[in-house]
Amino acid sequence: KIVDRIDTDKDGYITHSELHKWIKHRQRRYIEENVNKHWKDYDGNKDDKIAWEEYKNTTYGYYLGEDFDDIEDKHTYKSMLARDERRFKAADKDGDGIATREEFTAFLHPEEFDYMKDVVVQETVEDIDKNGDGKINLNEYIGDMFTPEDGETEPDWVQTEKKHFVEFRDVNKVRA
Repeated sequence: KIVDRIDTDKDGYITHSELHKWIKHRQRRYIEENVNKHWKDYDGNKDDKIAWEEYKNTTYGYYLGEDFDDIEDKHTYKSMLARDERRFKAADKDGDGIATREEFTAFLHPEEFDYMKDVVVQETVEDIDKNGDGKINLNEYIGDMFTPEDGETEPDWVQTEKKHFVEFRDVNKVRA
């Protein structure tokens, strides 16, 4: 049944192009459904817009008055709040502090919007940069993809990735 839906020219085969279009279609549908689901949660005043304050209060409301003092890892919550605010502001193209549906979609799924690429890169670096020096060293790079279990040997692809990091990805060759 699914092959019939993907095979748009009905020749009995799925081409690369047909598969690509199907994957993009499913991805767009997932994003649309995800945004619609969250939209209802965050548009508190039902004005068909989501202000930063609405998002912040819905997501972090209980903790804001407490400055996160009553939770174990308040640093994590504070950094999540700062990250969300930075991303919300980047998605808010007109800078009015209120997200339209398109801007909210860019906030939730920044990888789908060209104007959000800097945020995606920044967040990715922050996620991988475990020592917080603003750079990604070889161990952080590999650690993002592979962490060996006790006694586990390193797969061949890890050696290949290490070589690629040293030879191609680390353009300035500055070692930490």
